[in-house]
Amino acid sequence: MAQHQDNCEICRRVAECREGRHPGLIAELDTGYAVLGDSQQFRGYSLLLCKTPATELDELPAAMRVRFLEEMSQLAEAVRRVVTPHKLNYEALGNMVHHLHWHVFPRQLTDADPKSPVWGQMHAAGSAAAEQAKFNPQRDRELLLSLRAALMEVRAGGTSARNPSFSRSGCCSGSGVAAAAAAVTPG
Repeated sequence: MAQHQDNCEICRRVAECREGRHPGLIAELDTGYAVLGDSQQFRGYSLLLCKTPATELDELPAAMRVRFLEEMSQLAEAVRRVVTPHKLNYEALGNMVHHLHWHVFPRQLTDADPKSPVWGQMHAAGSAAAEQAKFNPQRDRELLLSLRAALMEVRAGGTSARNPSFSRSGCCSGSGVAAAAAAVTPG
C-alpha cells in the first residue's frame, strides 16, 4: 500500500502556501489550498492541495472528507465560471506523489484532442511549447485574481453559473432514479 513520501512535493507546496510564497495561490480553504497548475496549457488548470498529508481519501475523518470534496467542487465551479470550458476533468491520482490532491482541468473543443485524457497531450518537458505554457505570475495575474474572486463568490453562496437547461427530465429521470435516490438517502 502506498505510503506518504518523506520528501513530498505537495507538502512543500502546502508550506509555500502557508508562508504566502506560492505564486499560484488562489485561496486558502478549510481543508486545502487552491492553486493554479504549473502548466497553463489547459488555461485555468487548478489543483486543490490537501492540508492533511493523507494518501487516500478514506484516511481523512468523515467530515473533513466531505468538506474536501465540497471544496474541490467549489474550485471547479469557480474555474468553470472564469474559463467557461466545454467540459471539466477532475482527477485525484496520487500515483507519483502520495499526498491527496485534486486536479481540475478545463477542457475546450479547441484542445488538440478534446475527447482524450490530458496526460497524453501535455507538451513535452523542456519543449518551447511547455516553456510557453508554464504558469507566469505576471501574464496569469488576471486569471488568478478572477479565479480567487469567483471562488470567494461560490463559497459565499453566490448565484451558480450552472447550465440553466439542466433538468431531471433527461436520460436519468423517472421513478426508477427517484426510488434509487430514496433508497440511499438517510432519514
